Amino acid sequence: MVIIIVEFIAVFIAYFVSSFDPQTKTTYDGFGRELSESPWLIKLILEEGRFWAGWKWFVGDLVIFWSGIIIGFNFAKFGFTDKKQ
Repeated sequence: MVIIIVEFIAVFIAYFVSSFDPQTKTTYDGFGRELSESPWLIKLILEEGRFWAGWKWFVGDLVIFWSGIIIGFNFAKFGFTDKKQ
């Protein structure tokens, strides 16, 4: 369960925390990744009108998030199995 909680905290930091550097006029997410405007495809499919970190980070975030969720649920399922042997 801890893995799943950490995953959701990381999602919150990555997608809901941002900062703006007025000297360089650059926006950063909670992990310090430089953000740019979302492409039209992302706006169309995901209805995402915010900034984003790019295709590589998008795919990487999806892989890391869903891998962590699957691993967390498998650990939880393994922990709840009955060991009557």
